[in-house]
Amino acid sequence: MDFTLSEELTMIRDMARDFVQNELLPIEREVLVRDAQVGGRRGAPIPPEKRARLKRLAVDQGLWAMTAPEALGGGGLSTLGACLVAEELGKTFVDFDFGDIPPILFDANGEQREKYLKPAIAGEKEIALALREPDSDEIQTRATREGDSWILNGAKLAEPADVYLVFARADEGVTCFIVEGLAVQDGKLALENARVPASNVLGEIGGAFVLGKKSQNARWVRAAARKVGIAARLLEISSQYARDWKALGQPLAVRPAVQRNLADMAIEMDAARWLVYHAACEIDEGKDARASAPRAYLFAAEMAQRAIDRTIEIYGGPAHASDLLILRIYGADRKANERVLELQRFKVASSLTNPEGL
Repeated sequence: MDFTLSEELTMIRDMARDFVQNELLPIEREVLVRDAQVGGRRGAPIPPEKRARLKRLAVDQGLWAMTAPEALGGGGLSTLGACLVAEELGKTFVDFDFGDIPPILFDANGEQREKYLKPAIAGEKEIALALREPDSDEIQTRATREGDSWILNGAKLAEPADVYLVFARADEGVTCFIVEGLAVQDGKLALENARVPASNVLGEIGGAFVLGKKSQNARWVRAAARKVGIAARLLEISSQYARDWKALGQPLAVRPAVQRNLADMAIEMDAARWLVYHAACEIDEGKDARASAPRAYLFAAEMAQRAIDRTIEIYGGPAHASDLLILRIYGADRKANERVLELQRFKVASSLTNPEGL
């Protein structure tokens, strides 16, 4: 398997890297202050006027909706290419993703594609997935049929968008609805007798969890690549700190404990990156990645968490690292990730004990 990057992939990676360096990193402190003011739950929402400017810039540079299929008007970027972009985006906690459209929308019918998917790919509409709920790990939002419409009641965790893909429980099972005309407040989408036309059911009634199934492994691998980006940023700031900060007349970099932490961070980051590349190449070659994708995500996610812990150690403990902006964001979702890690651990174990049933 050849991991040599083509000229095209190298160019795309460098474009994403420049965008992050020139546009996103400079506004980190500003969006972190904003996040604290609005009580954000995942960190770093961009002020609307700045987000609009960044979006126009990404569209103009051809970076928008790169991962959407070319047949649908997107960039048609390979999984490996998408991982290169995701790794660069992982180097900042600013919440910007180059128009990463939820792949379940690729299963839209002809009318829905024209009304929602194509405008999203063109950067004219933003689509957000509304799956998780604020007070439950299960889907409690209800969908009731009423003539040619559905009535939705419940609440979802969601990011601000023009259109929401809402998972709700109907009598026939969990169904996905395309919902517009609502606004998110404090990270929550309130659905109080929200009327949705029957034509806005995405896929089959009761078939929400099979939507976008063919894209699931690619999504996990891209998420793993973002974890590699997190580790790369942490390694960079930790190395700089070890070089610059002195104690007893010597830089921290000469201390064996600091050297050990930096070396372990670098080695584990490289190992995670190659697991990601391997899984991405398998997907691009049409191979079955049901084993390699969860392995890549599980290792990368745990590696990134260890990188956070090691960065804190290098800085001399939580008290000294408390003002480090990146740790306040990257370290905030440890508990939320536990359920995801357990799912991936189960998939990895299943690939060994029951490969036919994975």
